[in-house]
Amino acid sequence: MRIDITADAARFLDDVEPFLQGDPLRHTVIATALVNRINGRSGGMVTHFVSVRDDAGAVVGLAQCTNGAVYLGEVPAHSISALADAFGTHDIVVRSVEGADADAAAFAAHWSKTGGGSYGEKFSVRLFRLGALRVPETAGAPRQATVDDLAVCIAMTEEFAVEADVPHRLDETAMRKRIEAGTSWLWEHDGAPVTLVARHAAVLGWARIGPVYTPPRYRGNGFASALTATVAARIRAEGADACLFTDLANPTSNKIYQRIGFEPVRDFVHYALTD
Repeated sequence: MRIDITADAARFLDDVEPFLQGDPLRHTVIATALVNRINGRSGGMVTHFVSVRDDAGAVVGLAQCTNGAVYLGEVPAHSISALADAFGTHDIVVRSVEGADADAAAFAAHWSKTGGGSYGEKFSVRLFRLGALRVPETAGAPRQATVDDLAVCIAMTEEFAVEADVPHRLDETAMRKRIEAGTSWLWEHDGAPVTLVARHAAVLGWARIGPVYTPPRYRGNGFASALTATVAARIRAEGADACLFTDLANPTSNKIYQRIGFEPVRDFVHYALTD
């Protein structure tokens, strides 16, 4: 078994694409990070991409680490300890790990044991895929964001990050590039933007939606449902399919996405790691 780590996204994608094609939905986070890095839409984020290889050199697992946050794709259970050790060998600071429950827990436990730190579950998320889409009728209308909306998109993204307690990782340049690429949408009501829905470029047939954010004063009107459905329909029209993640602690978001046709796939757990 061998663990390889690189920051070269283009080279890594060429190398691991056959493995990604085996289950592109499961690896939507890693695939999206690769494409965003290649297209210059990662902002100030520093991401290391990891492949796990068997004795013959074939890729059998994937992971990544962005600004200290490890995300585990499918990885062999027996490789997790070596994977955790590899970050230390490469002097990569690790602050959290997210993945399938057993894998993330094993990574966190090994990291804690070898480094003398502690770990605790911070949140759980659920991956959804789009089934039969239902677009609700809601007051207002959707539109793609333009560079004139840069300040609004940045503000809503920052508000989402604070409320969700996740790092805000996009700088102004990255946000501008995403808007110019047509991946940011707004719902307007009474002349004001009331909801932001962002999406990522389609990779291997899947385009991930997120973040989705409505300021508190505009909630309860169906704006997020309508705009998410609109964006999902656009993705379908492009020949790809849509997926998204929800926080399992937020019953509202889990319900509204299922109402417009999203179906649960699997759950993941996020552990915070403390020195």
